[in-house]
Parts: sequence; C-alpha cells; structure tokens
Amino acid sequence: MDSGKGLSKLNALENDKFQEGLLKYADYFKVVEDILHSLSHGFLGAGQDENRPFFAFYAQACADLQLAVLSTLRQHDVQACLMLRHALESVGLAVYATGFKLSVDENEVVAAFGDKDKVFKWIEAGFPEDSQKLKVLKKKINDNFAHANILTAATRLSEVGDKLNLHFFDTNSSRLMGSRLYVIAEIGWLAMDLLEKAVTKANNGVAVQPGIIACLRGYSEQIDKVFADLKTAKS
Repeated sequence: MDSGKGLSKLNALENDKFQEGLLKYADYFKVVEDILHSLSHGFLGAGQDENRPFFAFYAQACADLQLAVLSTLRQHDVQACLMLRHALESVGLAVYATGFKLSVDENEVVAAFGDKDKVFKWIEAGFPEDSQKLKVLKKKINDNFAHANILTAATRLSEVGDKLNLHFFDTNSSRLMGSRLYVIAEIGWLAMDLLEKAVTKANNGVAVQPGIIACLRGYSEQIDKVFADLKTAKS
C-alpha cells in the first residue's frame, strides 16, 4: 500500500501530485484561484462583536474551499467533497449570521447556530433561489460522499495481473479532477454572490469590497467559457 512508504514520503508525493494536477489543469486552476482570492478578500469589518459570527463562518468557508482545491489536486476526492460539504454549511451559517443578534450568553449563541434546520429555513425565506442551489449541491455531496461506501472505497484499489494493489491516492483522479475543480469554482461563485446579497441586505457594518458585482459577472463568464465542456452546477 502507498501508505507503507511512511508519512514523510507521502507528504513529498502529495506535492508531486499537486504539481502534476496544476500543470494538467492550469486554466481550470487559474479560474478557481481567482474566484477564491476575490471571495477571501470580499468582505471587511471593523471587528464589531455582533459581526464576529459572520466573519468566523466566512473565514471557515474560505478555508474549506481552499482545502478542497488542495485535496483535489493531491488526488483525495473524498476529502475534497467533505470540505465542499463543510463549505456549503459554513456559507449558510455566515448568511444566517448577518441577521443574528449576538447574545452575551455563549450557550444561546451555540444553540442558535447549532439548529441547522432553523438556519436553512431562514435562508430559504430570505434568499429562496440561492437556498435551492445550496440544497441541490449539498444533496449531491451527501448522496455520494458523506458516508463510507463501496463506490468511493473502490478507488483505493487497482489490479495488475492477479495482484491487488491498495492505494493512498485515488486511482480515478485523472477523470474527476477537472469536474471537481469546476464544482469548486461554482460553489466559490455562489458563496460570493449569496454573501454579497446577505451583507448588503443586513447593512450591519460589514463592508463589501467595491467592484464585487463586476467580479461576479466576470467570473460567471469565465466559468462558462473555461469549463464549457463540463455540466454546469449553477443550473
């Protein structure tokens, strides 16, 4: 098995995989990198206490999406999809935080953000179209990657002659990497679009970077152009 090489060796191999993926999907990666850069610099605040939950979930969503890119290029698709699921939830919680009145009671804060049904019903009421997109994307991931299953486990195996090999890296990544980068681009775009709407609507002291609407328009066109051969996740 690959993992028999030891963790230090695997760490070096991961960098090799990353560089290979970067070369093979340079155009895809550029779009994703630009979107995530704009997303991570899109919203500013003066650190008011009431906005801390928003910035916490916003930062988490950005980190999740960056980790999803790294996992994709390093040929760990299950890990990438788990990060995407976490990103979608974090985006939803960040949106909810724009309308949340911060309590001094820590238990109340934990309880408020722990009730996911309440959170996503609130989003559905205020942003129905975006809420539906979040649900569709999250369901696709839940159906295939949220739990261990034979389809994802099978990517750990390969057979040469009559010898069965066990792998640390995915054996089907060359087929999935492009489409996964596309989905990450779409989720990054959706996150930026929904957060901009929520922050603007709340008018609660969080500042939207000038030009973000133009960025969204430009990135939508880039996604459609660069990933033209892949099925869209926006529709």
